[in-house]
Amino acid sequence: MMEQTDYADLTAFAMGTPDRGFLNQILGALRAISELTGLPEDAGHCFLLPEGVEDVSLLKESIFYSQFKNYPEFRKQIFTMMDSYMSEAGERIPRIFITAYNLTESLNAGKNTDMLCRAVKEYYAEHNLGFVLTTVLTSRLHKYKYVDLINVPKHLLTFTSRIRLLQNKKLRKKVLITVGTINNFNRRTVKEKQKELLTLLKKLKTDKDLQSAVKKLETFQKAGKKVVFCLGGRVEGPEIGFDINYAKKLYAAADKLARVGYGVVFVNGPRTPNDVTDFLYEKSLSNPQIVFQNCKKIAVDDSERTPKSWRIYSGKHEDEFCRLQKIGNIYPGIIGFENTLVVHSADTYASCETANAALPTAISKGLFIDPDVRPDCLNLFELLCPKYAIDFDEFVYYAVHMKIEPRDLRPQVLSSPLRFFAETAVNRLNQLERKEYRV
Repeated sequence: MMEQTDYADLTAFAMGTPDRGFLNQILGALRAISELTGLPEDAGHCFLLPEGVEDVSLLKESIFYSQFKNYPEFRKQIFTMMDSYMSEAGERIPRIFITAYNLTESLNAGKNTDMLCRAVKEYYAEHNLGFVLTTVLTSRLHKYKYVDLINVPKHLLTFTSRIRLLQNKKLRKKVLITVGTINNFNRRTVKEKQKELLTLLKKLKTDKDLQSAVKKLETFQKAGKKVVFCLGGRVEGPEIGFDINYAKKLYAAADKLARVGYGVVFVNGPRTPNDVTDFLYEKSLSNPQIVFQNCKKIAVDDSERTPKSWRIYSGKHEDEFCRLQKIGNIYPGIIGFENTLVVHSADTYASCETANAALPTAISKGLFIDPDVRPDCLNLFELLCPKYAIDFDEFVYYAVHMKIEPRDLRPQVLSSPLRFFAETAVNRLNQLERKEYRV
């Protein structure tokens, strides 16, 4: 029988990631564990980071097992990162390790996750640190060997995986099924970010380079009804594609809404292609009611202007976007206005965040998604619509022809799985014997 751990003193740590979506999942999980145990949250010191990176916000690339020639090389890298982390951890050894499943690495995501958790477990074993519970957020159902708690959102369960769960009792004990994704998003934070954004815009009104952009955002604020488009994009493989044709469809819908009095904002993300970004930005320049704010990192040198660095913007408008960086990522604040609809492209799980926060939410279909490779996107749409969100095409019709506004939608609130995850992780630590999870 394992020696009992003092769970009142329980802390967690995580693998660093530069991806905002995955990072927010991890931050949400860390916060939930902190709230459950009563220990102060210290997210700034909870991440495994490579040498030379002092803060997760400065991390440029993820570290995956598939990037290395073999497991020993990968293990060596993780051990080096663990050495650095533990040297600053003090006497309190964390008992929960968290990582987020990277769906954009669709061919290698399962193996990458399992080998990371293997390396962390081996480090604990070789350094006599006791037991560590390894967890993965928003994962497909894999037969992991080294992951102890697998968070599988319902939309990631296929018919085959449901059968596997029914047949495999041991796997079923490891799985935590949630409706929607774990995230670090709530209405209070949105309101705080909105206040920060308004203060910033007031300060930037006298900036000659930004006067036009600030004026358009002020026009948006004055509109009685609003819509904000939050754009996803491509992934590593060919299974998701965001092309100009879909961008044209979105802009046509935005133009229709603007004509009936809506203020409109587009914000892109790291996965939004450069040609789509350029197209929507250029179209927005000619319409005083439509704003496009780039939220994608901008290339700083030629090494970041390569096909490999597709998550970094290197299009025709680098100079303008560099100036607009003073305004920054407006997404968390711009969706905080009353009577605002938040529209997500169907490839992104951010719809779970706004549905959790009781914000009027819509999902837009139309970009290419291979249903054989990414059925989860269709599953999520069907799970959320029409109970928690609305089909955006339907909303446009209702808004134009029936004068329906976001405040008229009144969707049900999607319950957050944050506390459910934290309680399950802590309970699992209390229940399991170390010999069951020895590497």
